[in-house]
Amino acid sequence: MASGPFLLSFLLICSALSFHFSNANLVLPVVKDNRKSQYYTTFLVGTRPSTRVYLVIDLANHWSWFACDLYGYNTNSHEVPCNSPKCDRYATWNFCSGNACGAVAYTPWWRNDLYGGVLYEDTMSLYNQTQQNSLAHLSKVYLPNLPFTCADKGPLKSLSPHTKGMVTLARVPVALHSQISSTFKVARKFALCLPSSTSSGYNGAIYFGGSPNYLSKSLITTPLVINPKSTPPIFDEDVTSIEYFIKVRSIKIDGTPIRFSSSLLSFKEGVGGTKISTTDPYTVLHSEIYKTLVNVFVTKATAMKMTRVASVAPFGACFSSKSVVDNAETGPTVPIIDIIMDGKSPLLHNKNARWRIYGANSMVKVSNSVMCLGFVDGGLEPATSIVIGGKQMEDYLVEVDLETSKLGVTSSLLRMGTSCSKFKGI
Repeated sequence: MASGPFLLSFLLICSALSFHFSNANLVLPVVKDNRKSQYYTTFLVGTRPSTRVYLVIDLANHWSWFACDLYGYNTNSHEVPCNSPKCDRYATWNFCSGNACGAVAYTPWWRNDLYGGVLYEDTMSLYNQTQQNSLAHLSKVYLPNLPFTCADKGPLKSLSPHTKGMVTLARVPVALHSQISSTFKVARKFALCLPSSTSSGYNGAIYFGGSPNYLSKSLITTPLVINPKSTPPIFDEDVTSIEYFIKVRSIKIDGTPIRFSSSLLSFKEGVGGTKISTTDPYTVLHSEIYKTLVNVFVTKATAMKMTRVASVAPFGACFSSKSVVDNAETGPTVPIIDIIMDGKSPLLHNKNARWRIYGANSMVKVSNSVMCLGFVDGGLEPATSIVIGGKQMEDYLVEVDLETSKLGVTSSLLRMGTSCSKFKGI
């Protein structure tokens, strides 16, 4: 778990770099738990005293929650009254817990169990970035009414041991980005820079209000689409999904389209389509898509003289590391995977927008001698046909823009001085 010196280091490094990031005024750090393949952030909750919480980042949770008792959290938080206008606005279902607004906590990794509780509000801290005489300055600012609920030990069973809860960035009014936008009057958008390793501490970031100015010009954008049906684990027939879906047109490997039923890319009664997820460590594909992708990838890899070896679960295609050349900028030299999305990209001469996945994001090192294609078979009846997971988002900047209803992703990996990895050692 990060300690005070690490946090001081984050502040100093962000200050040194932030002259590049002039329009990203509000920021929180991100670290990766390599063993769990989970991404988490940290901030202070409460005042006099305040408590530092470490929470896994989730794009699909209806609520932010943490195990208050395990933090020794002596709350001065105030309950959101039942049947109040704020409760009506926040609650997915308007139910009461005593005289307080009800809330439900869950984790996507542990049986999708739900835990009912009380909705609280309290002050939280984050960092504000300003320019003073051409020099960057980071200062702590406070969000006065962060909504959250408390949970017991049950939902913690599959979380990173460094964390004691989850913070939501879903399409809901209680989400952290929504609260920051309404309080600080910044644009309704946020950008994720997920780190690829924990070797140097906190080396990723969440930017609120928009992407860093230095990177925003390199974003390839595609429209966000609404899944008309609520997606699990909380299901409601009359509520659209709170997750972030995009329209994928096709998938190519070294320019060769892979063949599968195009109907999988659309919604049928809420099933199908493509979404992004920070809680799935690797991209999960419908079996029909997965099998075709693996077959074409292996064919291309064999032509590059990559030596296939026995599979290592949960992956279906693995190779000898000795047969793969490493590139300092894009990772292992392997067939390139392009996710072709709806929309046109000025950066690509108005061709279809694409999310290009190089070896750094397609291959997973499972031992000193074996690396595997980091995509997972999701079976024949997944709720979503393509779930773009954390591994494939690492070291890209991924922006969710709710002002224009678009998702943006940098056109290439963030290396060469603009990487998330420059945020070393929070």
